[in-house]
Amino acid sequence: METKIDLDRYRSYYEKFDIGHGWGHIESVRNFALELGKKYCPEKLELLWVAATLHDIGLSVSRENHENDGADMILKDEELRKYYTQKEIEEIANAVRQHRASCGNPQTDFEKIISDADKVSDDTNSAFQRAYYWGKEKLPQVNHEGQLLRAAYHLHEKFGKSGTGRRLYFKESIEKIDSVYDPIFEALESYDLKKLESFLKLFEIDKGFFL
Repeated sequence: METKIDLDRYRSYYEKFDIGHGWGHIESVRNFALELGKKYCPEKLELLWVAATLHDIGLSVSRENHENDGADMILKDEELRKYYTQKEIEEIANAVRQHRASCGNPQTDFEKIISDADKVSDDTNSAFQRAYYWGKEKLPQVNHEGQLLRAAYHLHEKFGKSGTGRRLYFKESIEKIDSVYDPIFEALESYDLKKLESFLKLFEIDKGFFL
């Protein structure tokens, strides 16, 4: 989507992040945010695109508090001020502050779109790849079988029926989440390691899942 600001200037941040939060993830979140925005927030599509691009930028400061760090960075960003009003920048920052599944509390449709898009923008393969390759990078001592199971258990804990990732706000998101994660959960339940491994087959370096 064409925006007043050149968002590629922020790409260098994501090239330094862990595998699960690379530029490929940003592209997925932007696309689903735009899809939801066309229905629920059509007058703010550009701002949604910007917010989706910047939602994880706080990882450059910390992981534990990245939603607040990111919002603070946005509020201080002089480049954004050249193209957007203070009110628009605050709206972007608030969406970033509230996007996190474990602790966010989005109130407006704008904030809820960014929150939902972050949770369910992936397809099954990319969702599993993000979790698997994060483990490969952060826990290199764990063998391949262990990484497959760790990734599946992590996704089940986060996106299973009682997971924080299930806190969704739009019917399109609710309809999509089962199609994304159920194949992984079914493979985990049956201890089908070959099936879990198959989710890695369509791995694409150019999507930014492995940087």
